[in-house]
Amino acid sequence: MTVGIVSQPPMPAGRTRLFAALLGLYVAQGIPMYLYAAALPAILRDGGISRSAIGMIGILMAPMMLKFLWAPLVDRTPLRLFGLARLGHRRSWILPTQLGVIGLLVLFAFMPPTNMWVVLGLGFCVIMLSSTQDIATDGYATERLKASERGRGNAIQGGSVAIGVVIGSSLTLYLYSQYGWTPTILILAGLSGLTLLSTLLMDEPHADTVMPASPAAAQTRPSLRAALKDPITYSVLGFALIYRASEGITKAMEKPFLVDNGLSLEVIGYLSGASAATAGLFGAALAAWTIKRYGLWGTILGLGLLRSAVFLGCGVYAALGLQMHGLLILLVACNTVSRYMEIVALYTLFMGAAAKERAGTDFTLLSCAQLFIFMAGSLVSGVLADAVGYVGLFAVATLLSVLSLWAALRRVPANHPAMAVNN
Repeated sequence: MTVGIVSQPPMPAGRTRLFAALLGLYVAQGIPMYLYAAALPAILRDGGISRSAIGMIGILMAPMMLKFLWAPLVDRTPLRLFGLARLGHRRSWILPTQLGVIGLLVLFAFMPPTNMWVVLGLGFCVIMLSSTQDIATDGYATERLKASERGRGNAIQGGSVAIGVVIGSSLTLYLYSQYGWTPTILILAGLSGLTLLSTLLMDEPHADTVMPASPAAAQTRPSLRAALKDPITYSVLGFALIYRASEGITKAMEKPFLVDNGLSLEVIGYLSGASAATAGLFGAALAAWTIKRYGLWGTILGLGLLRSAVFLGCGVYAALGLQMHGLLILLVACNTVSRYMEIVALYTLFMGAAAKERAGTDFTLLSCAQLFIFMAGSLVSGVLADAVGYVGLFAVATLLSVLSLWAALRRVPANHPAMAVNN
């Protein structure tokens, strides 16, 4: 791919095939995720479901936070049911889990979306399968991407998240408004089916033909204990539990902040939909260029400072009682772009910290850790905003952003092995 700021030499055909496979695999995960996280709450509310019942959908995200518990199983061995091991280690997990998601979506299309037991039961199965596919996909990407390709590969992952938002959320709500429930979910199932083509692009040997692990590799057999005993992975785990400490408390209150400052729901919907996806694609591409130009450590430092500046700007906006909606939209846009850039930078770091023999396990553990700290902040954001107001909320976020950036980069300095992106 070429980022508009600087031209890059064309990729060899084999690498183009790898990136195309990753694009399809990550889009496949985004469709069901944003169907449940973004579109379904609106559909349920439209169907008269209570807000307290809709809030229960949050429990469906538990597998995404807890998937590190079964990541070693996915890492250790291919799925041998029905001879799937012949497809390759990672593909033996990806293909059946994606087929399972598609089958459940087809079933869901003919179920009443207003039955919360159906929504929660099928949804939990869908997210479990999608989470397992995510482990295998991340393991595949970590194994296959060279250090110099991680920025570009994770830009594709970040862009795939944006595409997943468009399909799973914006497109779903549009189709539902035009055609109703069953046609909409069947169309989503069909689009998910198209992503199966990406498995044809994966380059994996027959799992049973892989050479036996060396004694050294056997000592790093995929397990959480091995990951925690590895000094490289362990140090980056500390980074993951620190760096995003400030973000959950602001992201959860972003839309209420916009509403309370006079932005219409139509404008907020636009900022959360197509414009956010566009910003995401731009941010992912910009992050790949920035990592190549300034290195991973410099990119993370810059993003942390930008994040702090945005939080400070929102606090000043609230303190002065400004009514400059253009400035407010600019702050939101900067925050969205930086957050997508951050996804690329963090996942590049996590890939650098993951041992090849535990690629899926290590990467999953680290990504779950950063998600945990983000969600922890979200849980206290409303209480904090009620207690100290928006000015106090953004003041706390700004201070926490600076301190967490300082602490995280002290733990993983520029010369840390996981920061290397030039080989």
